[in-house]
Amino acid sequence: MDRMHLILQRYFGHTAFNPYQREIIQDLMDGRDVLAVLATGGGKSLCYQIPALIGDGITLVISPLIALMKDQVDDLQARGIGAEALNSSGSYATTRRVLSELRESLIQILYVSPEKAVSSDFLTLIASLPLPVKLIAVDEAHCISMWGHQFRPEYRSLAVLKERFPGVPMVALTATATPEVRDDIARQLNLADPSVYVGSFNRENLRYTVTPKAEDAYEQLRACLQGRGTGAGIVYTATREGAETLSARLRADGASALPYHAGMTAAARAETQEWFISGKVPVICATSAFGMGIDKPDVRFVVHYDMPKTLEAYYQESGRAGRDGGKSDCILFYNDDDAKRLRPFIDRDLPSEFQREVARSKLQSMVEYCTTTGCRRTMLLGYFGECFRAPCGGCDACAPVARTGGKARTGRRKRGAVRPASG
Repeated sequence: MDRMHLILQRYFGHTAFNPYQREIIQDLMDGRDVLAVLATGGGKSLCYQIPALIGDGITLVISPLIALMKDQVDDLQARGIGAEALNSSGSYATTRRVLSELRESLIQILYVSPEKAVSSDFLTLIASLPLPVKLIAVDEAHCISMWGHQFRPEYRSLAVLKERFPGVPMVALTATATPEVRDDIARQLNLADPSVYVGSFNRENLRYTVTPKAEDAYEQLRACLQGRGTGAGIVYTATREGAETLSARLRADGASALPYHAGMTAAARAETQEWFISGKVPVICATSAFGMGIDKPDVRFVVHYDMPKTLEAYYQESGRAGRDGGKSDCILFYNDDDAKRLRPFIDRDLPSEFQREVARSKLQSMVEYCTTTGCRRTMLLGYFGECFRAPCGGCDACAPVARTGGKARTGRRKRGAVRPASG
């Protein structure tokens, strides 16, 4: 058994690699840049965690969410791995302790925010450490692209890491990237002749349904949740007020539900997330703030009470369901007025005409998904560049067909720069 496999088994308890994990790890060990697009549950974190445990040096992980960093660090420390995070949530004492451990070479994996990663003080500190940076991982890499659904301007500065550490391999990881976004990620990060791995976006255990949004949508939601027993689920809403109102009405009707949105305090959000993950509260009514980093394997349903703005957001949020491989439902309530409601926000919130045009195009794709009479899985996978032969047996359009009716062609390993989308 080789060293990669021994680490996989000893530290993470797995006996086999998921598709593309071994190839990605080997490329990074060989010093090659990598762009990896792997669906939720595909094991992206192991792609940098395993090489971080081979040989000396520090692995830097750029992550956009403090909560996600904490979950990852807690998990790694519980496995006996030297992991820490530097971000704005840390106290002065915590920061001093982490810096001391870095100087003593006690940390193998260091999580940092994009702002911290490119600051001059941090770059100077890292360059002065006794052990060098040996790997850089950029998580949720779609955030760097203006074509992406969660564009974050601070990600644009990350290209400086390739300038400061030119011989260090970099891996960009995401679960949601169209061909245009993949091309933009490689360009914006200055990846050098990267290996590109695109796994299948198909989640065969998920059933996709779009249903007309009733005038009394709450009663429609309540009926949808009845009969599901104690199964865990997420109800996504467009607004903070919606999350609060829905959760309050569900509680009044005897359901155990809590809200989650960015307007809550960090402590309240952390407590709600913990209660949900531990099973104390089975239903969360949330805005898009309840997204990246939510790692609960047995979510049996995700309901979108309001239509999201993009198919990337819908794929990511609905993908919270069924991470354990069990059959789960992804239900979207759609009203013809949804697009009219969202368009004014595009014109108001986005600073450039280019960004507004991209957002309008993505919104139109979302509407087409909701209104198609064909196989929803075929359309959803096609949006990400994956060919699927309908019927799938796992959407409302293909319901009468056996679940095994469709076969997806999985992504293939490609060498070199990402090809721009045609047309």
